[in-house]
Amino acid sequence: MTRNLWTILFFVLAVLTSITVWNLRSKALVKAEGPSRSDYVLHNFEMISLDEKGKEAFTLKSPYLERDAVGKTLSILTPKFSFPDNNGGMWHAESGNAWVGPKAEEVRLQDKVEMVGPKTAKGQQTRFSAPELTIFPKKNTAQSKDVVTITRADSILQGHGLQVDMQAKRFQLLADVKGRYAPARR
Repeated sequence: MTRNLWTILFFVLAVLTSITVWNLRSKALVKAEGPSRSDYVLHNFEMISLDEKGKEAFTLKSPYLERDAVGKTLSILTPKFSFPDNNGGMWHAESGNAWVGPKAEEVRLQDKVEMVGPKTAKGQQTRFSAPELTIFPKKNTAQSKDVVTITRADSILQGHGLQVDMQAKRFQLLADVKGRYAPARR
């Protein structure tokens, strides 16, 4: 081999060695924050959350709840919620898991959400199915950005995005709406 070839080979090995040493050098230790501890954990419970006026904001049943001590939020597995309306009816919601924000101002239902509205005078109920649904108990509203299916009697609506006024029992699908309407049987 020629002298130039040995020089190039030595240079390539020096560069590779430098890169390897650079990657293996000791890095400054970063202080890792461990997981925050829960204030408390509840198993197989039922609770009623009250608003500032002492009225029921929602009722919750679940096999597991954990409260984050820092953020004051709740993480819940397989929850069953009930949200009252002003007419004595109840909106019932279930999901795979849920998150409740500080002061219970926001409830995020996640993983196969099913929500059923109060019965009408004719005994019919409106059912919402979605991957995720966010409920604001103080405002009596709900919303979703996902594909939502709404059923009532024999009618089915499906669309992308949802806004619900739980007091007025009105809902709005925001985009890509498809429907099948079946008139009520007499």
